[in-house]
Amino acid sequence: MPPSPDSERPPKRQKSSSPMADIPNVIDVAPMGTVLMTVSELAGVKSARLRLSHDMLTIASPIFADMITKAKRVNNTYGDAVLLDAAEDDDSEALYLLFNILHNRNEKLPSRLTVEALCKLAKMVDRYQCATSIGRGTTIWFDRLYNAAKAGAAAVDVWKMVEATYLLDEPMFFARFTELWVLSEPLTSNTLLTAVRDGDVTMKRLAVELFNRRHAQCAALKRDVDLLVDPCSVAFAQSAKHYIDYAPGMPPDPDDDGKTTGSICHVDEGAATTFLGALRDELIWPPLVWPTTLGALISQLQAFRTPSYDDCDKCDFCEDVKTRFGLAVDVVKKMHKDRLWGLCLDCFKAGGVKEGECRYEHSKPKGK
Repeated sequence: MPPSPDSERPPKRQKSSSPMADIPNVIDVAPMGTVLMTVSELAGVKSARLRLSHDMLTIASPIFADMITKAKRVNNTYGDAVLLDAAEDDDSEALYLLFNILHNRNEKLPSRLTVEALCKLAKMVDRYQCATSIGRGTTIWFDRLYNAAKAGAAAVDVWKMVEATYLLDEPMFFARFTELWVLSEPLTSNTLLTAVRDGDVTMKRLAVELFNRRHAQCAALKRDVDLLVDPCSVAFAQSAKHYIDYAPGMPPDPDDDGKTTGSICHVDEGAATTFLGALRDELIWPPLVWPTTLGALISQLQAFRTPSYDDCDKCDFCEDVKTRFGLAVDVVKKMHKDRLWGLCLDCFKAGGVKEGECRYEHSKPKGK
């Protein structure tokens, strides 16, 4: 049985053997580093000190660079080492993980992280403004959690993942997790808006944007279903009624006794009835019978197949409902494959639609 995506293997820790080994509780991240940061506790060790690279910290984060500058200014050093103290509310495990990513210590990184651990890491990255520096270092963890959540193999708090991808400036998984939320959250649920009511302003705006996105996608799906219903509805219009081999509105030629003997053509009506019944059976139409999530509806649309119907008796004046309905089904399915169901991170940060190219490819209104 494969390990759960929520199982976490902590990074390996290496005690120092450098010339400054007389300093107690030193854990090497950069063995030749000249910065020592004290954290409250790590792996059961009180006041553990992490040996870090001066150059790496300075390049990776303006916050770290400012901390080093201030420490030098007040002569907070030990020999060649600059001494720093982590904030009291910093998560030591998350900091240690962050430093291993920044120092390219890939051999110390766990193969999987829990949702909570990844969220803590995201908050540390946001606090120290080093999202750009860690680059794609979190991709493997997001990928595991996303696939597990999409397959239903594990319970993953999708909103927490949306928040983490935003803080880590991860455009691909931001789009994927926002899509997962839009498609999996029940249509009648408003719990997200309630949960972030007292939270960060940006997160509140993101929650509202997600809620509005779900509403917009619901409306878009109703229009998609209308595309399927339209060729069927035409068959029942008064303007489409006609006698066999006669144009609509044209009466058949009378017989020798002057009586009208033609028959009304019902081929289109039969096809329309068959197709509308199939949509109803698959809970696609009308919207009143939709499943509780948009994802379930989209899956049903993708699995839908045009029912077989013999329209060999159609005449030249039939609306060809069978062909038009089949074409509409194909068009709707193709639109769903190309549609951005979730949110684009760059567009969200731009407050609308970002001008120019986004890091996550998606269609935009013309002129953008």
